[in-house]
Amino acid sequence: MKKLILILSLCISSVAWANPMSGSSAAQEWLNIIDAGQYGESWQKAGSFFKSQLSQNKWESILKGIRIPLGKVTSRAELSAKKYSTLPGVPDGKYLVIQFKTEFQNKKSSTETLTLSKNSGQWLPVGYFIN
Repeated sequence: MKKLILILSLCISSVAWANPMSGSSAAQEWLNIIDAGQYGESWQKAGSFFKSQLSQNKWESILKGIRIPLGKVTSRAELSAKKYSTLPGVPDGKYLVIQFKTEFQNKKSSTETLTLSKNSGQWLPVGYFIN
Protein backbone atom coordinates (compact mmCIF):
# COMPACT_ATOMS: atom_id res chain seq x y z
CA MET A 1 0.00 0.00 0.00
CA LYS A 2 2.84 2.42 0.84
CA LYS A 3 4.44 1.77 -2.56
CA LEU A 4 1.17 2.57 -4.31
CA ILE A 5 0.80 5.85 -2.39
CA LEU A 6 4.40 6.79 -3.18
CA ILE A 7 3.95 6.01 -6.88
CA LEU A 8 0.69 7.99 -7.03
CA SER A 9 2.31 10.88 -5.20
CA LEU A 10 5.24 10.90 -7.63
CA CYS A 11 2.87 10.76 -10.61
CA ILE A 12 0.78 13.65 -9.31
CA SER A 13 3.81 15.83 -8.58
CA SER A 14 5.27 15.00 -12.01
CA VAL A 15 2.04 16.04 -13.72
CA ALA A 16 1.93 19.31 -11.76
CA TRP A 17 5.53 20.14 -12.72
CA ALA A 18 5.09 19.03 -16.32
CA ASN A 19 2.09 21.34 -16.73
CA PRO A 20 3.49 24.88 -16.77
CA MET A 21 -0.06 26.23 -16.75
CA SER A 22 -0.41 25.30 -13.07
CA GLY A 23 1.44 28.53 -12.27
CA SER A 24 -0.75 30.68 -14.51
CA SER A 25 -3.42 31.26 -11.89
CA ALA A 26 -0.80 32.31 -9.33
CA ALA A 27 0.69 34.69 -11.90
CA GLN A 28 -2.68 36.20 -12.76
CA GLU A 29 -3.61 36.60 -9.10
CA TRP A 30 -0.35 38.43 -8.38
CA LEU A 31 -0.72 40.69 -11.42
CA ASN A 32 -4.27 41.53 -10.31
CA ILE A 33 -2.85 42.74 -6.99
CA ILE A 34 -0.47 45.04 -8.87
CA ASP A 35 -3.26 46.17 -11.21
CA ALA A 36 -5.25 47.20 -8.13
CA GLY A 37 -2.33 49.39 -6.98
CA GLN A 38 -1.63 47.20 -3.96
CA TYR A 39 2.13 47.28 -4.46
CA GLY A 40 3.02 46.49 -0.85
CA GLU A 41 0.81 43.42 -0.90
CA SER A 42 2.46 42.25 -4.14
CA TRP A 43 5.85 42.41 -2.38
CA GLN A 44 4.42 40.47 0.59
CA LYS A 45 3.17 37.72 -1.75
CA ALA A 46 6.45 37.41 -3.68
CA GLY A 47 9.08 34.73 -3.15
CA SER A 48 11.94 35.05 -0.67
CA PHE A 49 14.53 35.54 -3.43
CA PHE A 50 12.52 38.51 -4.75
CA LYS A 51 12.29 40.02 -1.27
CA SER A 52 16.02 39.57 -0.70
CA GLN A 53 16.78 41.66 -3.80
CA LEU A 54 14.87 44.82 -2.83
CA SER A 55 12.97 46.24 0.10
CA GLN A 56 9.21 46.67 0.11
CA ASN A 57 9.61 50.48 0.01
CA LYS A 58 11.94 50.27 -3.00
CA TRP A 59 9.53 47.91 -4.79
CA GLU A 60 6.58 50.21 -4.15
CA SER A 61 8.57 53.19 -5.41
CA ILE A 62 9.64 51.37 -8.59
CA LEU A 63 6.10 50.21 -9.38
CA LYS A 64 4.60 53.65 -8.76
CA GLY A 65 7.12 55.12 -11.20
CA ILE A 66 6.39 52.50 -13.87
CA ARG A 67 2.77 51.43 -13.53
CA ILE A 68 0.99 54.70 -12.71
CA PRO A 69 2.09 56.42 -15.97
CA LEU A 70 0.91 53.37 -17.97
CA GLY A 71 -2.65 53.71 -16.69
CA LYS A 72 -5.08 50.88 -16.12
CA VAL A 73 -4.76 47.50 -17.84
CA THR A 74 -7.24 47.29 -20.70
CA SER A 75 -6.33 43.73 -21.76
CA ARG A 76 -3.88 40.97 -20.89
CA ALA A 77 -3.35 37.69 -22.73
CA GLU A 78 -0.83 34.97 -21.98
CA LEU A 79 1.70 34.59 -24.80
CA SER A 80 3.88 31.80 -23.46
CA ALA A 81 4.79 29.77 -20.39
CA LYS A 82 8.10 27.94 -20.21
CA LYS A 83 9.58 25.92 -17.37
CA TYR A 84 13.24 25.99 -16.39
CA SER A 85 15.41 24.32 -13.77
CA THR A 86 18.19 26.89 -14.12
CA LEU A 87 18.12 30.62 -14.79
CA PRO A 88 20.94 33.17 -14.67
CA GLY A 89 21.52 34.78 -11.29
CA VAL A 90 19.24 32.52 -9.23
CA PRO A 91 19.74 29.17 -7.48
CA ASP A 92 18.73 26.05 -9.41
CA GLY A 93 15.12 25.07 -8.84
CA LYS A 94 11.70 24.97 -10.48
CA TYR A 95 10.93 28.13 -12.43
CA LEU A 96 8.16 29.20 -14.72
CA VAL A 97 8.57 32.20 -17.02
CA ILE A 98 5.26 33.53 -18.30
CA GLN A 99 4.92 36.30 -20.86
CA PHE A 100 1.76 38.31 -21.33
CA LYS A 101 0.74 40.67 -24.10
CA THR A 102 -0.68 43.57 -22.14
CA GLU A 103 -2.41 46.75 -23.21
CA PHE A 104 -2.51 49.69 -20.84
CA GLN A 105 -4.52 52.89 -21.21
CA ASN A 106 -1.38 54.84 -22.09
CA LYS A 107 0.65 52.12 -23.83
CA LYS A 108 -1.13 49.90 -26.30
CA SER A 109 1.51 47.21 -26.77
CA SER A 110 3.59 45.83 -23.89
CA THR A 111 5.08 42.52 -22.87
CA GLU A 112 4.99 41.63 -19.21
CA THR A 113 7.38 38.89 -18.15
CA LEU A 114 6.77 37.23 -14.80
CA THR A 115 9.13 34.63 -13.37
CA LEU A 116 7.76 32.35 -10.68
CA SER A 117 9.58 29.88 -8.47
CA LYS A 118 8.14 26.75 -6.92
CA ASN A 119 11.04 26.14 -4.57
CA SER A 120 8.81 26.78 -1.54
CA GLY A 121 6.10 24.35 -2.67
CA GLN A 122 3.89 26.95 -4.33
CA TRP A 123 4.38 29.24 -7.30
CA LEU A 124 5.67 32.61 -6.04
CA PRO A 125 6.91 35.55 -8.13
CA VAL A 126 10.66 36.17 -8.15
CA GLY A 127 10.92 38.55 -11.12
CA TYR A 128 8.73 41.01 -13.02
CA PHE A 129 9.53 43.11 -16.08
CA ILE A 130 7.55 45.25 -18.51
CA ASN A 131 8.83 45.94 -22.02
